Amino acid sequence: KTVWNWASYLEEEQMIAAPLKLFREYQSFPQGRNGFKAGMKLEGLDPEHPSRFCVLTVAEVVVQGYRVRLHFDGYQECYDFWVNADSSDIRPVGWCEKTAHKLLPPKGFKEEEFNWTSYLKNCKAQAAPKSLFKTLSAPVTPSGFRLGMKLEAVDKKNPSLMCVATIADMLENRLLIHFDNWDESYDYWCEASSPYIRPVGYCQETGTPLTTPPGYKDSEAFSWEKYLEETNSQAAPARAFKLRPAHGFQVNMKLEAVDRRNPILIRVATIVDKDDHRIKV
Repeated sequence: KTVWNWASYLEEEQMIAAPLKLFREYQSFPQGRNGFKAGMKLEGLDPEHPSRFCVLTVAEVVVQGYRVRLHFDGYQECYDFWVNADSSDIRPVGWCEKTAHKLLPPKGFKEEEFNWTSYLKNCKAQAAPKSLFKTLSAPVTPSGFRLGMKLEAVDKKNPSLMCVATIADMLENRLLIHFDNWDESYDYWCEASSPYIRPVGYCQETGTPLTTPPGYKDSEAFSWEKYLEETNSQAAPARAFKLRPAHGFQVNMKLEAVDRRNPILIRVATIVDKDDHRIKV
């Protein structure tokens, strides 16, 4: 049986691989080995509810790769999810307490009664060592942004909508975007340079319809000035928004991509469409 390899495949298809320089740091080749082991406990973000930090267990480690399957303690396996070993969405035991973030305990535990020391002892489990977690070389808070500031943001689940939004959390170089009066399942994390966030007044300036918060009384005659006053909040300053340059990927370039329907798999993929900040594979 012939062993598949990229060099032969690219030659056969007469295609080019997407150059390494186009990938962000977190997409690039792993810097160290994957030291996670099944059974280790940690804290991490729920991908379906990105504002929630939960108690997690490593359920599976891809031996040849750099990925781990994580399990929510107390919940069914169907909610398990995959992350890279250097993901910034996972944190060591005790991180939430140290940074004053709310930690959702396993099913059946009361929040105020949960204690990592006794939980690990009762489970006869080990906390994942802190050395396994990625530390940002420059954990700089994006300048100009503050918790509670308002902005306009794209709804990633319906990208044609630009909505009234709030900075709900900040984590190193990332912002948690929450849509006013919407369910938290629409929240998402992004960098300050993201094309999905814009300063207050962007929609008016560009003639883009702005989706106001559901149930807001003056949605037809929405005024940012009035809304900021009513909510006793500030607009994120326009100078804080520094849009990153276009990505540089081209249609027909080849790369490797996680299969979102079956995330255990990383597949051979082709870019079939693109705009300045997104690609379709």
